[in-house]
Amino acid sequence: MKENKLLLRKGKNIHNKQKKEKKEDKSKTILFIVLIIIIFFELFIILNQNNFIKNKLQEEKKFKNEKDIESIKIIEKKLEYKKYMKNSEDSDLLNLNLTSYAQFLEDIILFLFLYDKKTGFYIDVGANDPIKDSVTNFFYVRGWNGINIEPLDDKYILLKEKRPRDINLNITAGKEKGNTTLYIHEGLTTIMKNYSRPKATRKIVKVETMTDICKNYVPNGTIIDFCKIDVEGGERDVLLGYDFINYRPRIFCIESTLPLSMIPSYQLFEDVLIKNNYSFIYQYNINRFYVDNKSMFSNILRKRVTLIELYVEKYNERKKNNKYKK
Repeated sequence: MKENKLLLRKGKNIHNKQKKEKKEDKSKTILFIVLIIIIFFELFIILNQNNFIKNKLQEEKKFKNEKDIESIKIIEKKLEYKKYMKNSEDSDLLNLNLTSYAQFLEDIILFLFLYDKKTGFYIDVGANDPIKDSVTNFFYVRGWNGINIEPLDDKYILLKEKRPRDINLNITAGKEKGNTTLYIHEGLTTIMKNYSRPKATRKIVKVETMTDICKNYVPNGTIIDFCKIDVEGGERDVLLGYDFINYRPRIFCIESTLPLSMIPSYQLFEDVLIKNNYSFIYQYNINRFYVDNKSMFSNILRKRVTLIELYVEKYNERKKNNKYKK
């Protein structure tokens, strides 16, 4: 009996010992796994820190390169300015203190393209106010005249009052003669329903093609110096109604973004101009300028782009310094 008890006790001790060893092995395994996780986590942090430092260095290098590029551009612009002032016949124009009535210097840009014309003829499609934000008032006060197309009644009345030398038409321009709905909302008036505002008021307006407008109102033998188009999405329809054989403005100035945005829209109408032998020549802010390739003046106008770029830059610098007051 004693021997059996001893054997049982010995077996129990062995079992307890094995159980304890297993528990210790399990703890060691867990500890090992935890250590592996900690090591991987620390490696992950180190790698991330290295990537962060690497990206930071790349950003600093990129910023430095951009600053260097910007500095080079400034130097190149100054050299270009000096060269232009020295060699160009029209360099004196850079010192003119011109006042713009337009939103985005359209009038000054057009003037610099056409500065050698003392008087001339324009067509303003979507004329709006005769003075405020007007592209053509700059020219009107200098003795020019032309055609203003404006479907809003209140703006048309103002145009008749302030522009007696002009031909003022209370209509809209399109690709076909007829009538259409004008959607009127503060800040956005358009004949394009998809661009109109939900609460816009509606008015039925007369539509004439630019062909008929030119035929009826442009005096015989008159050169159209420029045509400005700002019709909130209807630019293509205006151009499709143009007789490009008999009436070819030297320059088109066309608003080239979707209404009330900076999203480019020139791809919606530019093919009409290219097909009729016009070329894109300059862009500033929301407007693109196109020159008539058939005109004997086209090469002269192209050469004036540098003058315009330099003048616009100088104008904006002076405006920042409060030297220009509109």
